[in-house]
Amino acid sequence: MIAKIFLLFLLCVLSVAGLQAQKFYATRNGQISFVATNDDDVSAVNNEVASRITSNGNLTFSLLIKSFFFQYAEMQDHFNSDYLQSNTYPRADFKGAITNIQSVNFSKNGKYPVTAHGNLTLHGVTKAITVPGTIEVAGNKIIAKAKFTLLLSDFNIHADRIAKKVAIQFNCTYQ
Repeated sequence: MIAKIFLLFLLCVLSVAGLQAQKFYATRNGQISFVATNDDDVSAVNNEVASRITSNGNLTFSLLIKSFFFQYAEMQDHFNSDYLQSNTYPRADFKGAITNIQSVNFSKNGKYPVTAHGNLTLHGVTKAITVPGTIEVAGNKIIAKAKFTLLLSDFNIHADRIAKKVAIQFNCTYQ
């Protein structure tokens, strides 16, 4: 009986130790920007992206659509009301993982090529995406960057007269 209790205690201690070994890094002021692939004037930036990355590769980000800032207020109004309908679909979210996280040494400065795979939810549509990027370890900071293109029709966004595709840039510095 004592041996069983000791074994159970040992398993609990090891489980807790394993959970504590996983580190996570977070930011609330990450940046996502986009530009229409056919018109550089159609561009915006959001500097209020909340994101989290863990040392085992889990990656999430979330943002309010209304936090995209355009050069012209009229463009911002059309974006929110006509195209993204941000009152109905207020957020965009990504939940996934870095598939090659084992190639990143979080205790050694350097740039590491990575690939993230997961589900992006935008405009009420969830779609699996795979995105190449980099993780840079610089002292006590982790910097994740990625560039990719989205086809707006994949997310039921009908903006064909403005843009069919947008080039996205993701840039987050984690503490």
